[in-house]
Amino acid sequence: MRRYTPNELARIMDCEHPVVANSSAEILWLSYDTRQLVDPSVTLFFALNGAFDHGHIYINHAIASGVVNIVCDNNWSDFQSNVNYYRVPNVLEALQHLATFHRAQFDIEVIGITGSNGKTTVKEWLSQLIDDRRVVKSPKSYNSQLGVPISVWQMSDQDDLAIFEAGISQPKEMERLAEIINPTIGLMLNIGDAHDAGFDSRSQKIKEKLKLFTRSKSIIYCSDHAEVAAEIDTQLPNVEKISWGRVVGSLFKITDQRYSSDRMEISIHYKNEEHLLLIPFTNDASIENCLHCIAVCLTFGYDIKSLSHRLLRLHNLPMRLEMKSGDDDAIIVNDTYSADIHSLRVALQFLSQQSGDRTRTLILSDFEQLDLSSDQFVDALAAMVNKYNISKVVGIGNDIAQLSNKLTSDIAFYHYHNVDSLIEDLHRLGFERNAILIKGARRFGLERVVHLLSQKRHTTVLETDMQAIDHNIRYFSSLLGAKTKMVAVIKAAAYGSGSAALAKFLAFRQVDALAVAYADEGVYLRQNNVDKPIIILNPDSASIVDLFQYNLEPEIHGMALLDSLISYISIHSTSTIQVHIKIDTGMRRLGFLAEEVDVMINKICANPAIHIKSIFSHLSGSEDKSLDYFTHEQVNILNQTYLKISAAIGYHPLKHILNSSGILRFPEYHFDWVRLGLGLYGIDSTGQFGHYLEKAHTFKSTVIQIKPVSSGDTVGYNRNGIVSKSGFIAILNVGYADGLRRLAGNGLYSIEINGKSYPTIGNICMDLTMVELGQMHNVKVGDEAIIFGKTKSLNDLAIVCQTIPYEIITSISQRVKRIYTHA
Repeated sequence: MRRYTPNELARIMDCEHPVVANSSAEILWLSYDTRQLVDPSVTLFFALNGAFDHGHIYINHAIASGVVNIVCDNNWSDFQSNVNYYRVPNVLEALQHLATFHRAQFDIEVIGITGSNGKTTVKEWLSQLIDDRRVVKSPKSYNSQLGVPISVWQMSDQDDLAIFEAGISQPKEMERLAEIINPTIGLMLNIGDAHDAGFDSRSQKIKEKLKLFTRSKSIIYCSDHAEVAAEIDTQLPNVEKISWGRVVGSLFKITDQRYSSDRMEISIHYKNEEHLLLIPFTNDASIENCLHCIAVCLTFGYDIKSLSHRLLRLHNLPMRLEMKSGDDDAIIVNDTYSADIHSLRVALQFLSQQSGDRTRTLILSDFEQLDLSSDQFVDALAAMVNKYNISKVVGIGNDIAQLSNKLTSDIAFYHYHNVDSLIEDLHRLGFERNAILIKGARRFGLERVVHLLSQKRHTTVLETDMQAIDHNIRYFSSLLGAKTKMVAVIKAAAYGSGSAALAKFLAFRQVDALAVAYADEGVYLRQNNVDKPIIILNPDSASIVDLFQYNLEPEIHGMALLDSLISYISIHSTSTIQVHIKIDTGMRRLGFLAEEVDVMINKICANPAIHIKSIFSHLSGSEDKSLDYFTHEQVNILNQTYLKISAAIGYHPLKHILNSSGILRFPEYHFDWVRLGLGLYGIDSTGQFGHYLEKAHTFKSTVIQIKPVSSGDTVGYNRNGIVSKSGFIAILNVGYADGLRRLAGNGLYSIEINGKSYPTIGNICMDLTMVELGQMHNVKVGDEAIIFGKTKSLNDLAIVCQTIPYEIITSISQRVKRIYTHA
């Protein structure tokens, strides 16, 4: 990694008035998050503005952590001695300028990848296939205006090839990314529906993405995508076109493809000869991603025979951190698909969010394509491990042993030369109540360790994608004014997701408060070290002791509860309690009626220990346009009541009324707070905004058996499933005891396996479901079956089951394992 001096940095970022107090400082790392600082003394910190706050509020924290180089905007003037300040008009643009300059220092091949889907998969597979060069690549899916410069900054003199991905969601974004990446070779993937809302047309989206390649020497693409191919011809007249396809291709043409067990046999015409390639996947998306990789490797001159062997080493990649339950109250964070220092930082950050009071353990293999003998790298790795309060490190491989000399004395270090020797010793290491991050290179096969440490439970799971939740928070935040804050509602165990892990993530994302239904839920979160304000929406008098003991903020929704609270305060002389006054504005559920407000005010004014933090109500039909007249009436009632209460108590509490659908449809009523519930998970009750959101839940099971059936056979209880044509059925490990309702049986609903939908046949059983595969299929035992998820709508299941998505989600059984994933 190249180092830069303060004067160089000021010149590169076009900083007109730097404050250089320490001219001998050097820069090795970049950071925009004080929680991720590894080696602060050689880190350049960018005070970027976020969705909820200004980057300036973190500058002093960065300095206190040891940072001596700060990039801030021109308004900053609170200078400290021995700290270098680089004041610029726009902090993000300064980061991008620096990355652009850094990229220009290297004369190596750079592959730029864009498209709608598959960017991260193709990037990772290419880095596995091209194993005779030192490859630098984007960590995880770092492809945004912020992620791309962080990725490019990794380039060093030791690298032979760079692979960076670029993603955009609206026009005029790609020009900046193209300048930073400056790819010599372009790789254009497919164009799908992702981010369609940000563009006027599909054609516009293609044109914007192609701007990444205007200065490239060549572009590789699939000629089967006619619209993409046509735009490439038009937009990139001076760039060499390297295409492949089933109809025509300048590099190779696919002449045949057929299933063979769990792989695809593909025949290609290449250099005037026919060649057979075995691809270890059967779903269309993975096959196309693999063919893109083949095209790149052939362009690089790889021998097709050796390439055939390399292809069989590819695996489907979990493009995210996966959290599982372990034995003895342990949790397992699985990140076994790659090993690089940037993704390790992300994984350690996730571990710190989720570990609570558990002992933190890191199981780490040698890193690929990194020189662990370098003191610089080992120092950085050790600093990272030391920073995140790891108690135990288990190292696997030869080079990782050098880490032991750099760790603090309170970190236990265990070394094994290979995974087999670790597995033999696993039971002796003691993982009770540990939070275990397992991180390593693919070749070590650490999945075996994950399997051994994970609880052996029912294979049906509800997966919650934290990256999707993060996206949804950012989208809803973009709709709010600067003064409107967000409350995340995670009642009903976070709508089926499980509340503790999600609450920690939301607290980390700096939502302003959390809301749960009952005091028991709030107590559980406090016991799991969640320290955000927690609102209890449905408290009762029996929970008052817990409210005070655990610093919970109750919704006061009626006179009986208020009287109980006052009685408790009079006896125990407690300190002030923050409360939230709910007004019934017409829903006729919980809340004070208009005729009760005066009495309520008098009682609160007589009890100064009760402080009203907010006054709010709940809309009856915020998603229903036909009820808008009633929504406006409800808001008018809240406004009038709010003014009355505020005048009487002498201060102005916060005001809020909007839930997820209300945020979307009534921006004029955002007020001080909004309450985000189902919208967190990408569920849009209005039916109008779902394309802006990402689905967070995936409910999935496993194929546990496949069997032949003949025409006229009956399947399941009461012989309700009648086979119309001979073929096969698959039995899935999910039933109505898991939350898949009986109404979804008998062909009324379909379940997705390997990208194809198969109808149910027969009744849904308590623990099992049967689906009809037909005569030709590519399904095998162990395949994943998606009941609903990103490509299979939860709403479709709700319609079949004659209910609403809320009820489906909250009815998923507790025996279903909850998994949390994170990009």
